[in-house]
Amino acid sequence: MRRRNSILALAVLPLLASCSVFPGWGDPEVDHVTLSEPAESLDVPANVGSVGWTWSSPEETGIQHVSPISYGLVVSISDGVVGVSGGTGEELWRYRRLGERLTGASVTPDGETVAVSYSAHDGEAEGEEEPHPLHEVVLLDSSTGDIKGTQTVEFANMPFADSGVSSYASGDEQLGVLSNSSRIIYRGDGRGEGEIVSLGLEDDEELWSVTPAQSGGSERMFFVARSSVVSRGVLVTSSNFVDESVLEPGGLSGTKNHTLALIGIDVETGSELWRHEIEANEGIDLTPFKLGVAHGSGMVAAVASGYGYREEFLLDPTTGEVLTDAEFFTGEDDAVVGILEEAIVSARGVSDGDEYEYSYSDLSGEVQHAVTVPAPLGRGKDIFILAMEGSVAWLDVNEQAADGLSWGPAQLVVTDWDDGESRVIDLGIEVQRSPNEDESLGGSSALTPTPKSMALVPGALVVTEGLDGEDNEPSRRLVGLVP
Repeated sequence: MRRRNSILALAVLPLLASCSVFPGWGDPEVDHVTLSEPAESLDVPANVGSVGWTWSSPEETGIQHVSPISYGLVVSISDGVVGVSGGTGEELWRYRRLGERLTGASVTPDGETVAVSYSAHDGEAEGEEEPHPLHEVVLLDSSTGDIKGTQTVEFANMPFADSGVSSYASGDEQLGVLSNSSRIIYRGDGRGEGEIVSLGLEDDEELWSVTPAQSGGSERMFFVARSSVVSRGVLVTSSNFVDESVLEPGGLSGTKNHTLALIGIDVETGSELWRHEIEANEGIDLTPFKLGVAHGSGMVAAVASGYGYREEFLLDPTTGEVLTDAEFFTGEDDAVVGILEEAIVSARGVSDGDEYEYSYSDLSGEVQHAVTVPAPLGRGKDIFILAMEGSVAWLDVNEQAADGLSWGPAQLVVTDWDDGESRVIDLGIEVQRSPNEDESLGGSSALTPTPKSMALVPGALVVTEGLDGEDNEPSRRLVGLVP
């Protein structure tokens, strides 16, 4: 079913699409609306000045996540996904299964494919066994919403998170880390060791598998993958090499010799391209390296910090080359709040904590811009912050009471890099969250986790309504701030 340009077609098409499969026939009721032509690409804004639009999810759904694509955003909601223009907030296409719960949604690094999944249990298992964790995956063209393919797959119980590209987290069962043409999982052998496996995104065919070995190690060491991201066709994996003693009762406790490894793997062939290793003698860290990606340039930042070592890398993922000798992430005072295309944005407290200074540094470490803002009581210096090329934005949740049980409409405080001037933009939605509890996406595995309620996408800076869950009311509204 195709989208039409006339107002009449816009009114009739959703009804026709939602009736294309009737409920009660053994299949889900699918509400699928597509575009006849791809939407025009937009630029990511360097600055924002006003609220340009407000978008609401369908009744009885809640917003789960926002992912950038070339013309705006894909919104994951309770039962599907919706493509929305970043410039106008107009809904361009949608894929929903009414009455079903979305179990996963991710976007490929090139932004061209959206993968959504739903439970595909085909009946009860015999005896008391649980049914296999099967999921039906639907691949959608992000530019039109057209279906590119479907398949039924078994999700992986992965110890590493896909914070670089994922738009939805489904507990321990995950679709995997997506490349442009594959999903990459970690498959364990039940005894601690495992392998990285690439499966075709369209057919689930195994493309390659690899178990890296410790460099020059004579002792038997297990490879254990942790957090991973994909950038510029390379899987960057944060991992450990640990000895067999970890398999013994209590084996993870206490000080142990082990190796932290940051490994770059070609997503097409599975060939190892480069690695950086750090020898450690302490408790085993479940997050060996914290990772971050500059989505404009694709450069990868990684930081390892523990007793006796503290190293950071800002590197080209295709070669593993370290791009700078400057230290951005391991300083005592500054906290990195953004990785831009060719710059790092950091925050630190000044004036005995009464103010915060935000600095914009090039890759050599030279500060290009610095601005100072007040530090209201209860505000953290490095949360609810989103950095742009022309400004830095802080989301004021506008807490109304000391007990944290009352909020006014949220405000966005935008401070320009060039002159340090700030402006306050009323958003018209509430973000009911403590000023010191951003609940950023990516968790401890992400170097600069994305604020949960904020996303920078082509066309707009998007803020998501955040309700506290009273009366089971889901968060349903997005506000788009435009230049």
